[in-house]
Amino acid sequence: MPAVDPAQRRAEIVEAAFGLLAEGGVEAATMRRVATAAGATTGRVTHYFESRVELLVAALSEVDRRRQERIATHDALDPAARLKAVLIERLPLDSERLHEVRVWLALASTNLPEARDELVRQSVEWDRPIRSLVAGAQLPGDNAVSIVALVDGLALRLLLDATRGTRGAVGAALDDLLQTSAASAG
Repeated sequence: MPAVDPAQRRAEIVEAAFGLLAEGGVEAATMRRVATAAGATTGRVTHYFESRVELLVAALSEVDRRRQERIATHDALDPAARLKAVLIERLPLDSERLHEVRVWLALASTNLPEARDELVRQSVEWDRPIRSLVAGAQLPGDNAVSIVALVDGLALRLLLDATRGTRGAVGAALDDLLQTSAASAG
């Protein structure tokens, strides 16, 4: 029997937890269900993750890893276009990003200090490049907070209603905010 790469096995377990969180929330992501979804035993899961909390935080970290991977593909864009592209990565406009928002919200709604710490870390890591992109697009720096707040609100709106009309309205709202910010900078 060929040896399984530990990093690969760990990633498979995180992916199973991620899927369960996205579809059923924190309650669905029990160690037993994660093990079943990963095609493993509970003992195998606990070999890689000492606790359920550690596994849930790993799934939350996966949200950030995926988003950062997509964001890196926009590096060659001009500052204004890159800002918009990066902001759009936070919106649940496809099934992958919808699952990310669901996982993020599922864990944001818990009282787990470890999840809260990871959420704060991700928030700081999200705000830093947005502020830099806002400056690069020559928008007023104080608009960064408004832009982040709007995008977070738009993500929630899309989570509740992802119809075509809502997606169009969300895109228009983002465009309006960026254009208004640009106009106030000029």
